[in-house]
Amino acid sequence: MATGLHIVGKKRRGKPTLWYVYAWRGGPRIHTSEGRKPVVTPQLTDAAAEKRRERRLPADDVSLRSQIVLFKGSPEFLRLADSTQANYRTWLDRIEDEFGTTTLRMWQSRALRSDVYDWRDRWAERPRSADEAVKVINRLMNWIVDRGRLSLNVLSGIDQLYEADRSDLIWEPEHFARFAPEASVEVLEGVELAACTGLRRGDLVRLPWSVIGPHAIVWKTGKSKGKTMITIPMLPETRALLDRIKARHEGAMEAQRPHRRKPLPDTVLSNSRWQAWQPGGFGSRFNDAKRASGLDRNLHDLRGTFATRCMVAGLTDAEIAGILGWDTKDVAGIRAKYVSDARVVVAIGQRIAAAKSA
Repeated sequence: MATGLHIVGKKRRGKPTLWYVYAWRGGPRIHTSEGRKPVVTPQLTDAAAEKRRERRLPADDVSLRSQIVLFKGSPEFLRLADSTQANYRTWLDRIEDEFGTTTLRMWQSRALRSDVYDWRDRWAERPRSADEAVKVINRLMNWIVDRGRLSLNVLSGIDQLYEADRSDLIWEPEHFARFAPEASVEVLEGVELAACTGLRRGDLVRLPWSVIGPHAIVWKTGKSKGKTMITIPMLPETRALLDRIKARHEGAMEAQRPHRRKPLPDTVLSNSRWQAWQPGGFGSRFNDAKRASGLDRNLHDLRGTFATRCMVAGLTDAEIAGILGWDTKDVAGIRAKYVSDARVVVAIGQRIAAAKSA
């Protein structure tokens, strides 16, 4: 638009639309309102002009808010996965609300560490959120240092609050049994698919039928922004799950009147309306079932379950590490804890017997 303002609407179920006005596309937020779309006023254009002026101030006098704007538009930020960008934007907005008016001159003093600790400690009861806050503001500061606008990052070395090591946690049969009664069939299919593929949530809900071959899933994931090709072996459990999903869709459509029938969605997973999940929607329904079941396992822990299934299928630690992007020592730790050599040999023998009888 002629003013350069960027106006974004966020629809909310049962509530008025929430409108955000930014000084420019990718720029700082200067106004928020509900209901009707905001009208461009002299006050808004003046506020945008002030934000543009801040970008031209001498380095020591520029605000942290202006650096946040530049960071959001930087190649370093834009090459992050979409899910990571969304998470960073949430925290960058919080950083801007708290520290946006500070200048870079102030960030040359370690005195600000105390303020950052106080800000972090607002999430002390949620240690992972507190650590995420520190991670994002540290990433921002390191970027400013790399651009030569600060000589050092005074926040370097702030301790983490969350120290739990989940590297060797997996879902075992009792966990699936405990979770299943509390989950919808659609969420349960997602959990089972994660255990069969090792995919993260964002890629899990995006996995298309078109990349599934007879022997493997070959796909460029969203985590790498389409730059990395992954190959996931087709395990017997995976094929059985895919067949069940297709059969469930076929049965559901046969029960519908012809004009209400829908084709199989492009994505393997879908919600109760046979539409592709949004990552947040699936995560919310998963967390509801997890709370109801009292389970102490996360969706991410299913990657370890997938690793054990690959071990039973005969893959080496190096091959599994390559699929999951792990270190071989992490895979070896899971193997030692959950998978015996005898179990692997029996599974291989069963496959050989099945091949001979086919």
